[in-house]
Amino acid sequence: MKVLTYNIHKGFNWSNQQLTIRKLKNQLKKLHPDIVFLQEVVGENLKLKETNPEWVENQFEFLADELWDEFAYAKNAVYDFRHHGNVILSKFPILFQEQIDISTNKLEKRGVLFCRIQHPKHVIDCYCIHLNLRHTDRKKQYKQLTQIIEERSEESKAIIVAGDFNDWNKKASEFLTDHTGLSEVHKSLHGDYAKTFPSLRPLLSLDRIYMRNLKLKSCEVLNSKPWKSFSDHLPLFVEAEL
Repeated sequence: MKVLTYNIHKGFNWSNQQLTIRKLKNQLKKLHPDIVFLQEVVGENLKLKETNPEWVENQFEFLADELWDEFAYAKNAVYDFRHHGNVILSKFPILFQEQIDISTNKLEKRGVLFCRIQHPKHVIDCYCIHLNLRHTDRKKQYKQLTQIIEERSEESKAIIVAGDFNDWNKKASEFLTDHTGLSEVHKSLHGDYAKTFPSLRPLLSLDRIYMRNLKLKSCEVLNSKPWKSFSDHLPLFVEAEL
């Protein structure tokens, strides 16, 4: 099973000057992961729709079309003329989806997108997240996330928690590993977290994939030339077995 997480920066490159969503879709088509966790995906932007002839509305539907049979979108940031949020794309049936608000202030609207996915061998509980910039806020969200997982996923369940943790000081695992038994994939296989930001010269380990009750096979940062030009983040790609 192939899993990818990616903050797509609303479909623009790192400088917000070039719309990259179409090129991104072509690259995803070549890789074609089974389950994809995306952050900063635009559902609607009425101003760009009017002014940019290249604009793609409902980015999650555009990406899913012809590639993934199932998708779920959860609005996080909602404004008068636009909204964006988290997305899960799945090759397998999504049995249930839920959006859980974990915002800690009025400026940063954050949520957890929870999907229960029916893999042919097992049910997988998937959590797509995008956390706050400030460490004090993230500490509250780590506790919220721990509670959310404990309430929804039994210990025997296969779990994937993936997204943009904004965890520049590498504190998330102190909460998630100790309280939920999750393991961060890149750290488990390579001894440290993956550097994914900024895309042109990655220095910070912001993007993570945590798993439980799955056998890890490989994990890599996709840092080749095409991927560097699609967003301000780099994607993290994992192969695992049930």
